[in-house]
Amino acid sequence: VLQVALLVEDDIADHGADRLAVLQRLRDLGRIVGAGALALLDLPAAHYGGYYEGFANSALWPALHSRPDLIRVSHDDYASYRAVNAFMARALMRFRKPDAVFWIQDYHFLALGAEMRALGVRSPIGFFLHTPWPSQRVVIGVPHHRELIEAMLAYDLIGFQTEDDCDNFADYLRAHLGLTATDGVVVSRHGTTRLAAFPIGIDVDGFAAQAQRAASHPEVSRLRKSLHGERLAIGVDRVDYSKVLVNRISAFYRLFEMQPALKRSVSLLQIATPSRGGIAAYASLQSELAKLVTDVNGRHGE
Repeated sequence: VLQVALLVEDDIADHGADRLAVLQRLRDLGRIVGAGALALLDLPAAHYGGYYEGFANSALWPALHSRPDLIRVSHDDYASYRAVNAFMARALMRFRKPDAVFWIQDYHFLALGAEMRALGVRSPIGFFLHTPWPSQRVVIGVPHHRELIEAMLAYDLIGFQTEDDCDNFADYLRAHLGLTATDGVVVSRHGTTRLAAFPIGIDVDGFAAQAQRAASHPEVSRLRKSLHGERLAIGVDRVDYSKVLVNRISAFYRLFEMQPALKRSVSLLQIATPSRGGIAAYASLQSELAKLVTDVNGRHGE
């Protein structure tokens, strides 16, 4: 099975990370996912901006998270998105074998299956979406949505996280492409595509065991002592509107307004990694968060 994913951490994508450090992170990932080779590919510089910061993260990402108001793209961005998908398809031909199975990951490669079919690939190609799939009312706000979703039907299997996501996709096919999914199967000019939900999550027992082991770590013990009996809530997130950080910090502001006595018994430590700074919506969010934190600490900090 050949897995294909965009292994750009959002803030390796800011171009400031050392290439050797990036390669080490990818080697670590290779150890996590198990046996097999990890192939690295430099995307074409002429299309990277329009592809990554443009169509992928200024059209698809906001739409997939039901924020069509944040869609900001140009026709050139879509052209770059398709160009990178076509580039990746050509690159994958070196791994093409009669018994190959391709497993494509996430919204960066919605059209990759169609590009591979155009090159003559007849092997099974599966796709899994790691984000929600919104209602058709949101999807139609994405430029070229009809062309893009029709291209997705080149996949033999399209996996979603929930049944609701699966139903939303099927609703779109029926309303805008005139295609009906029967028992999760839809037939198009590409052939037969199965739609299915594959819920994902974390290894709860594994995380619980790690937390238990960490409780006796010297750094954790020092942190506990420094709190003097107070409670500390910790959040770790990338700066992104899908993480609702503004709501979280605003909730603490309101908590302290309503229950002033809690100022001395609970604090929030929010670790927020800057992300996608070249996109206006993210730069605006970063500024909003900075102002909000200053306001909360100025009014309620002691």
